[in-house]
Amino acid sequence: MVYRWHDKEPCSSDPPETQMDTTASNVPSVGDAPTTPRASGQKVVCGWCRTEVTVPPRGRVPKWCSSSCRHRAWEQRRAADAGLAAVEVVDRVVEVVRVEKVVEERRVQVPVPRSPRSTRDWVDVLNRLDWALQTNRMELDDLAEIEPALARVIAAYRARSDKLHLRRGRR
Repeated sequence: MVYRWHDKEPCSSDPPETQMDTTASNVPSVGDAPTTPRASGQKVVCGWCRTEVTVPPRGRVPKWCSSSCRHRAWEQRRAADAGLAAVEVVDRVVEVVRVEKVVEERRVQVPVPRSPRSTRDWVDVLNRLDWALQTNRMELDDLAEIEPALARVIAAYRARSDKLHLRRGRR
C-alpha cells in the first residue's frame, strides 16, 4: 500500500506489495510535500469582478483583487445563506435634472415723487398736468378725483392773487 502525502488513510487500491511501512518515522510530513516554485507573472482571475490578479511567488493564491471585491462576495454569500435573492449591483452614472430657483438682486433708480420746492418746480408740475389733460392721458375716474383738489387750488390762488392785486393797487 502506498501512502500519499495528501491522504490521511493509505490507499487501499494499491497492490499489497507496494505498501510501505507506516510507522511514525516513515510517515511523510507536510514539509515533504512536493514544492513546485511558482513562475513569475502567473495570474488568476478575481472571483468577483473577473480581473486578472498577479500571484505572489510565495503564500496563498489570492481569490480577490481587492478588499472591496472580497466584501461584495461576502455580502452576496450572506444574502444567499439568508434565503434572499442575490442581486448583482451595477454602478452606473445617472443624470438628474435639478431645478433651482435663482433670486437676482437688481438695484434700479426709481424717481421718487417729491414736493416742488421752487417756483420753477411748481411750474413744471402744472405744465405736466396741463399736457396730460390736453393729450387725454387721464381717465375720467382720475379727472373726477383731481377736480376737487384743483377747485381748492384755484380758490386758494384767487384769494392769494386778490391780495396781491390789492397790495399792488395801493402802491
